[in-house]
Order: sequence, then structure tokens, then C-alpha cells
Amino acid sequence: MVLDERLKQIFIELTSIDAVSGKEAPVAEYINKFIGNFGLKGFADGASDLSNGNSGNMIVEILGGGEHLLVAHMDTPRSTARLNHQFHQDRITSDGTTPLGVDDRGGLSSILFALERAVRDGNLKPCTLLFTVCEETTLAGSIYYKPAPAVKYGFVFDSYLSPGNFVSETCGAINFELVVRGVSAHAGISPEKGVNAIKIAAEAMAGFPFGRIDEVTTANIGIVKGGTGTNVVCDEVHMTGEIRTDFTHHGEEIMAKVISDFNKVCEKYGGKLESKHFWDFLPYSVKEDDKPYTHFSKIAKRLGLNPSPKKSMGGSDANSLNVKGIKTINLGVGAQNPHGNDEFILYKDLKMASEIAYQLLTTEIE
Repeated sequence: MVLDERLKQIFIELTSIDAVSGKEAPVAEYINKFIGNFGLKGFADGASDLSNGNSGNMIVEILGGGEHLLVAHMDTPRSTARLNHQFHQDRITSDGTTPLGVDDRGGLSSILFALERAVRDGNLKPCTLLFTVCEETTLAGSIYYKPAPAVKYGFVFDSYLSPGNFVSETCGAINFELVVRGVSAHAGISPEKGVNAIKIAAEAMAGFPFGRIDEVTTANIGIVKGGTGTNVVCDEVHMTGEIRTDFTHHGEEIMAKVISDFNKVCEKYGGKLESKHFWDFLPYSVKEDDKPYTHFSKIAKRLGLNPSPKKSMGGSDANSLNVKGIKTINLGVGAQNPHGNDEFILYKDLKMASEIAYQLLTTEIE
């Protein structure tokens, strides 16, 4: 399949910009210049106050802004510096030494190409474009975003799924940090004077519900740090982890039990526990009679696609927007193997994602 040269150019230009989370300013500048070429204006909000980055979200309100959003994020999870594009018979890749940046420059390219086409065709409808910051790290952009009162629905272009598939529901995720505090002592001369935080943490972690707890819940401790020397009874161990589940009350119950279990082991050996946790993102579920679901289904069928709702155990800007009362789904753009050096996107998927964006830019939600 031959990729449209203009779409290819936009994708190359965007993926060539090195802009990880918190460093999105060059992408925002690109978008501003791009839309300015055909008389549109955008503005940056104050999301940088939350993200501590160098740019806010870029917002483009078309014909008053309408009632629906098209969304893509401006950051990449890893640097694309020294990216060398490879154009194969059916796909675009890097040369394997860097990521391609397809997450989410694939979605961003699709929207901008479709926007340029819709302006040229003269059939833009009212809508708002939202280009967010720090999606890959904290969702700070979409968390900060303050929607206009008229905005009711959203379409995020940020799923690895192929076009036609869309994420209609996700779990939520609790992030937590546990700190076990013991007492240091010389491990050879007077170990009995110490309280070994590693021993406490190890026994407590042995009872942690690692892995899949049930059909809708997983738990993990992914980072463990502690110790200063082989001859020192360790007095401090830090553990960082997460709990993912469809139900907030279930997540809170599991978190409370984890803290209780760790406290019991600490008390057993004379240690102390410090803990903190927060919801990184909350679950959402968009039903088949909700407008984003029905509107996208009509568009997909019009384009010869089979609209297929999926559940995801990952989070995106769609989670933040749903929390704000904006019914939002995350659309497949075909950004495959995201975050790895083997990322790729098929020409047919990039083209179809731009067709979907074009339809969303040129049709009103019924």
C-alpha cells in the first residue's frame, strides 16, 4: 500500500521532534505553526503548573469548539533523538536503535492531516482539538484540562489496537509506596541490636497478592530499594507498586489489607511502616447507547470497519476525561509494540486513523 505523501511528511516531521514528558514545547510550537497556516488559532492552558513541564496543553476550538473533542498527547515515553525512519513495503519502523515515537505521534499525525484536508474541503464542523502533555507519566495534561461547558464527548487517538477497535472500558490503578523502618546495627559485631528492615519487608511481601487476584484485579510491587552495605543491618526498605481493578471500593479494600498485613509483620519484629497511596487513574465504562460509542460505530461502518469495543487494563487521557463527565473512548490507531525500539505502524492503519479523524471533524454527533 502507498501512503499519502502529505500524511507521511507530517508523520516524519512529528516523530523527528524529540519531546518526552515535560518537554513538549517543540511539539506545541509545531502544532501552532501548522494550524496557523490555514488561519486557525490555538492556545496553551496552564497544565505546566501541574506537570512542571515546559508546555501546557494545546487547545484548538474550531467554530466555537462544539460539543466533542479529538485528543492526542504530545509526549513520547522515550527519547526519539537520532531516529532513523525505515519505510518498508507495508509499515514504518525505526532502524531498531531508537523508538519510532508512534505513541502518540501516530494519533497526532492522523488528526493534523485530517484537519488540513477538512479545511481544504471546506466542511469542518464545530469541535475542539486537545493535545495533552505528560500522558505517559502522570496524565497531568488531561487531569488539569478545564473543558468548556459545551464539551460533552471525547475521542482519544491513542490505542495500539487497529482502527475500528476502541477502548470502551478500563480498570483504575492505585499507586502506592510502602516504607519499612528498622534499626541499623553492625551486622557482624552486634546484629541483635538491629531490626532488619529487609527481613520484615521480605516476610511481608511473601504474603502480598502478586499477579492476578481475580478477573478484574491485578497487583504488583515493581520496585524494591534498601540497604547501604553488607555489614549493616538494613534499617529502611522502600517498595513501590500498584493495584489495578475495575471497582474503586475493591481497590481500597485490597490496599487496606496490604497495609494491615505489613503492619502486623512490622509489629512482630519491632519495625514501623509508613505508607501512602493514590489513584493514578480511575476506571471508566462507556456503554453502547452512549453517544461516542454510537457515533463512532456509524463512522466505522461507513468506512467499512467492524466497530469492536474492547476493555483495557491500561490508562490513558480517556480516563481523566471520563472523570470530568466527558464520555470518552480511546480509538485504535495501530501504534504497535508501543514504547519499544520495535515500534511500528502499518500504512493502512495510519491512513484509516486519518479517515476516522476526518469523519469526526466533518460530522456532528447526533
